[in-house]
Amino acid sequence: MDHLKKLGWPYWVVGIGLGLVVPAVAQLLAVSAVIRFGILLLVINGGAAIAVGRVIARRQQPKWWVLIFPVCYWLGAYAFLPRYTQYFALVYLCLSYLTAGLSTMVTTQETKN
Repeated sequence: MDHLKKLGWPYWVVGIGLGLVVPAVAQLLAVSAVIRFGILLLVINGGAAIAVGRVIARRQQPKWWVLIFPVCYWLGAYAFLPRYTQYFALVYLCLSYLTAGLSTMVTTQETKN
C-alpha cells in the first residue's frame, strides 16, 4: 500500500475517472454539446482541477502530480470529445498549478503568523 501512496493513487483515480471515463460515457450517451461544455468541462472538471491543486498544496505533495488530471483528460478528449476540447487540458493544468501555488503561499503565510 505504501508503494501506491508514493504514486499518488487518488490523483490517478480522479484523473482516469474524470479524464477518460466521463468523456467516454458522455459520448456513449450522446450528451448535447451545451451540457457537455457547460457542465462537464467548465463546472465539474474545472472544479476538480482547482480541488486537485489545493489538496496537493495543503498536503505538501509532489507538484508534478498536478499533471496527472490534465494528461488523463487530454487523452480522453483526444479519444472521445471534439477537437476543440483538447485545449481544456492546458486550462486544467493552469488551474491546478495556479491553485497549488496560491494555496502554498496562503499556508506559508498562516504558519508565519
